[in-house]
Amino acid sequence: MIFSLEALVLSKEKIGEIDLLVELLTPKGKIWSIAKGAQKSRRRFVNLLEEFNFIKAHLRKTSKGKFLILEKADLKFLPESIRNDYRKYILVSYMGEILSKIGFPGLSVDYFSFIKNLLKEIEKNEVLFLLKPFFELKILKFSGWAPELFHCVKCGYKPKKLFYLSIYEGGIVCFKCKNGDSEILDFKALEILRELISMSVDFKKLQKIEGDLKKMINVREKILKISERFLKFFLPFEINSLKFLKETI
Repeated sequence: MIFSLEALVLSKEKIGEIDLLVELLTPKGKIWSIAKGAQKSRRRFVNLLEEFNFIKAHLRKTSKGKFLILEKADLKFLPESIRNDYRKYILVSYMGEILSKIGFPGLSVDYFSFIKNLLKEIEKNEVLFLLKPFFELKILKFSGWAPELFHCVKCGYKPKKLFYLSIYEGGIVCFKCKNGDSEILDFKALEILRELISMSVDFKKLQKIEGDLKKMINVREKILKISERFLKFFLPFEINSLKFLKETI
């Protein structure tokens, strides 16, 4: 029986001499599928299985084997500017590497919609430095590892003037609960972190926030470091593309 799903191509690798193993991100989660004969004859797929393409995947279950068969695909969205713009390509490669290594049980439709909207906006807009922390914080949220940015993670108190952050504890702590692992966090940085983790894909809003931060270099650097440190704390693997991305920000 064949069924169809919208999908983002995350990766592909050769199997034997003629087949391809294709990793797809779909509204039902991540799927590994085999495109039979895709190496030898490309007529059925005609560059459809390139990374970051959105396709309609027509898949077939088999009685044997653990992989679905990708019978054919229809192109839904081609990220041309992402492939032709080095900064965009590195940013999306970073996103793709993370998406390839983690899963979001129970939130498949939500995170697929988020990724789809985000890539479409990146395709037609200039790269913003806030895209990195925005993506990182939202991924943490979808994964169930979102930092607590409103109440003290230890006692539940909502600080009003003094804010401290503990990566180890998982968010902000109050003056009474801070310890040697806590660092002071100014309200402007905290305010932007709260906004990023709560907002949907909205480039106009991101552009406005980024414009406001042009003269606040310290706040900008703080936001970049905090989101990355949280992500690296919760993800048990090295992110190979991170080094290249940091060189372009």
